[in-house]
Amino acid sequence: MTGIGEAVEQRGPHRATVTVRSVNHRYLDVAVRLGAPCRVLEPALRRAVAAEVRRGRVELRVEVDTVAAAGTLEVCDETADSLQRAARRWRRRGLVASELSAGELMSAARLERPEAAPVMGAGEKALAVRVCRRALAALVAEREREGRVLEEALQGHLRELRSSVDALAGRRGEVVDGALNKLEGRVRSLLERQGTADVRLDPARVVQEIAMLIERSDTAEELERLSGHLEGFEAAMAEEGAIGKRLDFLTQEMQRELNTIGSKCRDLAMQRAVVEGKVACDQLREQVQNIE
Repeated sequence: MTGIGEAVEQRGPHRATVTVRSVNHRYLDVAVRLGAPCRVLEPALRRAVAAEVRRGRVELRVEVDTVAAAGTLEVCDETADSLQRAARRWRRRGLVASELSAGELMSAARLERPEAAPVMGAGEKALAVRVCRRALAALVAEREREGRVLEEALQGHLRELRSSVDALAGRRGEVVDGALNKLEGRVRSLLERQGTADVRLDPARVVQEIAMLIERSDTAEELERLSGHLEGFEAAMAEEGAIGKRLDFLTQEMQRELNTIGSKCRDLAMQRAVVEGKVACDQLREQVQNIE
């Protein structure tokens, strides 16, 4: 399920900015984007994501900055004088055209004196984890809003599939009776020929063959299982928590039953109902991929 959550908080001189995005994925796949000082937080951040998200590809980006307070800028006169003397030497050698400006002096001072790699303190770590949880809460809220929209779409596809199943169940009895009548007519015709032609039929074997033909063409068991899967799907949708994998499995089972029914039935009306049911089931399965 797609979504995005963002959170920013400043505590003292430290500011944490967290952005978390999620897209559809069969399993939970977490990608953490951290700067060098924040890498120590990766295990804690992954645990925070796993506590809120069960399925999807989640990308987490965390930035922790130190914000300097106004009026705290300090300039080292010795460093500035040293750089200015160096600039005069560079000018005599033709390397620069004029005196260094104040901005150029400050830039040169930063280059001349590289900063040590920052180390995160306990306060910064706690701030980053806290802001991460806030961003995850915003992500979950957005995913829940999207889930409500998906629920309406799923209910529509379920109604279409239920209508197809009802049509198949209503037609089944008539189709079975028709097939049985045709078989009985053919058997009677064959039995009548026994007295006039070289035809010898075992009545017990005839009854057995009829039963097998009826069983191979009857879809009662498949329709019963299909109805059960539909009820299981609706029950799962009413539950809390991660249900996406279960719904995906149920759509696969429903598709399998529809395929079996389609291979058994020869009635045109039932075949049309099977096609409509498969379309609704495919739409269900496509939407289920978006559910956690």
